[in-house]
Amino acid sequence: MVQYLAKFIPNLSDISAPLRQLLDGDIEWHWEEAQKTSFENLKQLVTKAPTLKFYDVNKPVTLSVDASSQGLGAVLLQDGLPVAYGSRALTDCQQRYAQIEKELLAIVYGCEKFHQYVYGKDIQVESDHKPLESIFKKSLHQAPMRLQRMLLRLQRYSLKVTYKPGKELHIADTLSRAFLREKEEDLMGKELEVNMITPQLPMSEEKLNKFKKATAEDPELQHLKERVQRGWPKERHAVHKDIQPYWTFKEEITYTAGLMFKGSKLIVPQRLRQEMLEKIHESHLGMVKCKERARDILYWPNMSKHIEETVSKCAVCNENKNSNPREPLLSHPVPDRPWEKVGTDLFHYKGAEFVLCVDYFSKFPEIMKLKDTTSHSVIVALKSIFARHGIPDVVISDNGPQYDSAEFKDFAESWEFRHVTSSPTHAQSKGQSERTVQTIKNLLKKSENGKGDPYISLLEFRNTPLESVGLSPAQLLMGRRLKGKLPTSTSLLTPKGSAQAQKHLRGRQEKQKLYFDRQTRNLPDLHSGENVRMQRGTTWQPAVVLHKHEQPRSFVVRTPDGRLYRRNRKHLRRTEENTFPPAEGQSMNEENNNNDESQHTEQPNDNEQTVDAHDNETPNQSIFYRTRSGRPVRLPARYRE
Repeated sequence: MVQYLAKFIPNLSDISAPLRQLLDGDIEWHWEEAQKTSFENLKQLVTKAPTLKFYDVNKPVTLSVDASSQGLGAVLLQDGLPVAYGSRALTDCQQRYAQIEKELLAIVYGCEKFHQYVYGKDIQVESDHKPLESIFKKSLHQAPMRLQRMLLRLQRYSLKVTYKPGKELHIADTLSRAFLREKEEDLMGKELEVNMITPQLPMSEEKLNKFKKATAEDPELQHLKERVQRGWPKERHAVHKDIQPYWTFKEEITYTAGLMFKGSKLIVPQRLRQEMLEKIHESHLGMVKCKERARDILYWPNMSKHIEETVSKCAVCNENKNSNPREPLLSHPVPDRPWEKVGTDLFHYKGAEFVLCVDYFSKFPEIMKLKDTTSHSVIVALKSIFARHGIPDVVISDNGPQYDSAEFKDFAESWEFRHVTSSPTHAQSKGQSERTVQTIKNLLKKSENGKGDPYISLLEFRNTPLESVGLSPAQLLMGRRLKGKLPTSTSLLTPKGSAQAQKHLRGRQEKQKLYFDRQTRNLPDLHSGENVRMQRGTTWQPAVVLHKHEQPRSFVVRTPDGRLYRRNRKHLRRTEENTFPPAEGQSMNEENNNNDESQHTEQPNDNEQTVDAHDNETPNQSIFYRTRSGRPVRLPARYRE
């Protein structure tokens, strides 16, 4: 301290010479009148002008404070010169304060000691306790309760606390160790006792005593209590290993009324931690919520880890967990050729069951209606589809009973394809089939709502190019476009290589004709009104040729019962008969007069084809015709128009 003020003390070297002689190594320690006089003179010099500076209200003020184990020291500085000194002893209770509490108490003492100097001014406070910097930057409610009481006393002052190493804090450090034996300052007024910690624990007396007893019996917390009361060392390794986890926030730890606190959070003794874990997870909140709840009011080392272990082992929580997050997409390899890999699935629509088969390469869908959902019906439908497009190498389906049966296994073996099933209850593994089912259902629903044709919708879907591919499912599977309702040029509908194929087909057709015509001859042409015999089964029935049909070798004839038929020349034979036997009692001439080129409404038997009235309509056509029984019938007006 004397050296710090040396530049303000005249003749310091001469005055302090007797004391400096005691520092020589060859001088035996002795305290005589010369040394005593030198010491008293120095005391007088550092406590009066020009060593003590007159206070200037226009200059900034610095308050330098320090606390030792038994005393407090404070000095008011301006321009580096002391304006006033202050020191006092700590009471027995205050000596048991944590070091951070003692250092803050020194600030309270300095501010109230020099109240007339610092009130209403911005004060720079120097302290060798670095945690006080962060304490003053925090909100008041985040500080430990005892510190809150002191901070409340400082609310009237405008303070900025800065850290200064103890080796540079000469005056305040000296004053805190050479303190005056006075203890009369009321630094902790009783009017603020309502802010003590224990009344803020809303628990029963029995529970409070249980915590106090467990704290007293916990070796770890007892080591922590002793360290808080004695002060923390400068190095972490100097503290007991059990309390090293508390080192990072040592300035926040306090001991009050038999309990340990981290700020305003209760530090739970070892014996009660399992009980607290059970209460924290009593409502079975999630891991994050449990940790947030506990961190808000409790503390012990590795508390978050213990909560994670408790929650992860909870059977109730594990049974009711949410679904796992989605994994990265595992795509099916794109096949090398069309119809190499297909997916199949069943779906229900409007009371009917359908089977769907979709190609993984071309996305070409095939659907068939099922009479039932048995394996046999599904296999028959798939056989029909495979007969059109070929047998795939791989068939992918779900694990439905239709696909998981022994019958379907035999079908796969006999048709020589590999059957792969998706993961049970995991529809994403056969996403191609599921997405195609959704698309087909939408097509059917829209077609029905729009009163359209579902087959046209399916045709247009197969004919629409795929995005980013540029080719339609039909082109990818069949190598050609399908003709739809939209006008399309022939060149777009003609697949590549069709000209060469047409040439070969014509040659093959001509060769077939050559061999066939060796055993044939041309039949003479027939004319209108000729009497012929028409082959019906194994007999030849009489008929009259009405006219030649637009198709080659095809004629329209009328039988005696008035029916019109279209027959190939092969089934008609000329006859020299002039009249035919009457049909059921009616002469042929009468029939010809009454039913000349008439129309009938009865349906022919078997595969016989009758001709519509417009095939033989004339302006003078009769509006009557006779039935087989001979009864005349008037032709309805709608057939005469």
